[in-house]
Amino acid sequence: MQRSLLDLTVDRSGWTGRREFLARLGGGTAAGVLTLGWRDLMLAQADEIRRQGKAMILLWMDGGPSQFDTFNPKVGSPNQGPARAIATNVAGVEFADFWPQTAAMMDKLAVIRSMRTPEAEHDRAIIHVRTGYPPTPALRYPTFGSLVARDREALDHELPAFVRIGKPRIKTRDVDAGVLGVKYSSFNVDEAGSLPANVRPVVSAETLRRRLSLADRLDSQFSAQGGAKEVADKKSIYDRTARFVLSPRLETFDLEREPAPLRDAYGRTNFGQGCLLARRLVEQGVSFVEVISTGDRNDAGWDTHNNGFRDTPYLAAEVDPAYSTLLTDLADRGMLENTLVVWMGEFGRTPKIKPDGGRDHYAKGWPVVLAGAGVRGGQVIGATDADGIDVTDRPTSVADLCQTFCHVMGMKPDDEYRTTDNRPVKLIEGGAVIQELFG
Repeated sequence: MQRSLLDLTVDRSGWTGRREFLARLGGGTAAGVLTLGWRDLMLAQADEIRRQGKAMILLWMDGGPSQFDTFNPKVGSPNQGPARAIATNVAGVEFADFWPQTAAMMDKLAVIRSMRTPEAEHDRAIIHVRTGYPPTPALRYPTFGSLVARDREALDHELPAFVRIGKPRIKTRDVDAGVLGVKYSSFNVDEAGSLPANVRPVVSAETLRRRLSLADRLDSQFSAQGGAKEVADKKSIYDRTARFVLSPRLETFDLEREPAPLRDAYGRTNFGQGCLLARRLVEQGVSFVEVISTGDRNDAGWDTHNNGFRDTPYLAAEVDPAYSTLLTDLADRGMLENTLVVWMGEFGRTPKIKPDGGRDHYAKGWPVVLAGAGVRGGQVIGATDADGIDVTDRPTSVADLCQTFCHVMGMKPDDEYRTTDNRPVKLIEGGAVIQELFG
């Protein structure tokens, strides 16, 4: 985070002050500063500072939330259902009445109401929106968090670059690191406040180091006999894991260190505490955090085919305080300007309402909400017609959205990674940055 280039910055190691910032820019010596000069150093390091300081928090509404019951209500339409519209703190912009706290944050939000995508089945839609590519059996594309982890790889950093909090409802619909492999997979925390089993060493740090040293000696013998690549891959993972489990930064995952009133404000739900943990992780230099909302009351999550009018208020009641408190907390700490917060699911819900109040899948005109990291708040981008049937203004594609993510994170969409058969794949193909977000 860069509150001011003369004040504070944040990199993968967490918060640093002006003195350390200057030392890093000058290679740690006064001579470096004197030789290049402040302006030259700033120009030379600007891209790196911008890239390393950015973080992204994805608030994933697993199942596909209804646009009518979230951020694009259609008052007066027979398709609206029982949710009423309420005013936000930006004149002329209304949300469904399940979102009072988020409505009070509209000046920080940019609401895209015109996502128009081709996939309306969960498995295919999730792959598409999470990777930027249409699904194909020929290639397992990596989720965007894994692309960030690859871009932000720092072998000396103790925390993973990509952390996922919560569990997807249906594992077979999940999207992981794909062809990038386990090295860039997410570190998964099923429940905020509880580390996964076996993270903390069951032996002393010294004993663990001795065991790792012995493993290194055995691996060296195998490497000398033709297993150099396998040993190198294993060592990379083991070294990173050892730094993590022995790190004092594990305290980042301990939510008991946060004041009880703040934990209450986020909400004592899995999602609410996950959002609090996301802030703590970004504060410590984690570049990509995903928090999954599936709801604590049922197993359908936002997949409200049935009883949507019953279940959506419960789901929103968990997300609304957590979402709004996260934005406030980040802003109060000076972190929002360098943290992109994205609220989204894989698609929206049909205008047609089923007899029990449910809605089916719909990919024509669903919402995504962005805040922070240079996004201009207080605006709505795109529109759908009066009955919410189709996009009437500024259709936006998944490729556009992913190009925008790359833009914010300082990643080049044309950068390539290689598949196992050495095929080059661009991070993102097609699309264009949604420039209105930054105007």
